[in-house]
Amino acid sequence: MDFKKLLVNLLSSFLLIFNRFVGLILNPYKTMRKISLEKDFYQPAIIIGIIFLYFKFVYYLRDKVYPATLIYLLFIVNFLLTVLFFYFLSGIFSKNKKEITFRSFFFTFSYSLLPTLIWFLTTSLLYIFITPPRSFSILGKGFSIFFTAYSLSILIWKLILTYLAIRFSSKQNFFRIIYMMILYLIWFVPYSILLYHFRLFRVPFI
Repeated sequence: MDFKKLLVNLLSSFLLIFNRFVGLILNPYKTMRKISLEKDFYQPAIIIGIIFLYFKFVYYLRDKVYPATLIYLLFIVNFLLTVLFFYFLSGIFSKNKKEITFRSFFFTFSYSLLPTLIWFLTTSLLYIFITPPRSFSILGKGFSIFFTAYSLSILIWKLILTYLAIRFSSKQNFFRIIYMMILYLIWFVPYSILLYHFRLFRVPFI
């Protein structure tokens, strides 16, 4: 593949990511269903590449114990563990295992990283422009209320996208999806505490 064709493919995939991003805000159900059928691997590669740039960027904002590349590789491990967990569990529950593909999980979970990326990027930018410690004035309290509401809205959006990612990739019903998510949290919460203990992640990037 020549450079010109590669550039065109990357540009078209980037524009498609932007289109999907808007769709995940306005119509997440319909958009995530389309994403679950995607085959263009440039899209998840671009999303994961942007996350790499974020880790490099945030490394220079605060004192870090570990190199940015190491933290990024750990994120990749966490991401793949998450995808594999739901992929294999869906295969166990599914009556028709041929319907379950790793590719579908990889695409949907890649797009479900967008709310996480936005929240972390926003937090980092606020750290630059509104450096702690912050004021306890009315304006400071108002900012805290706004940021809490903003964080909750991002969290709700993240949960919706995660549910839809599992829904369209696993083709399971609501109760089985909730069951799988609970099983995931049973091992992921202690794992997150371990990462926090070693100062790798304060909040897991997942």
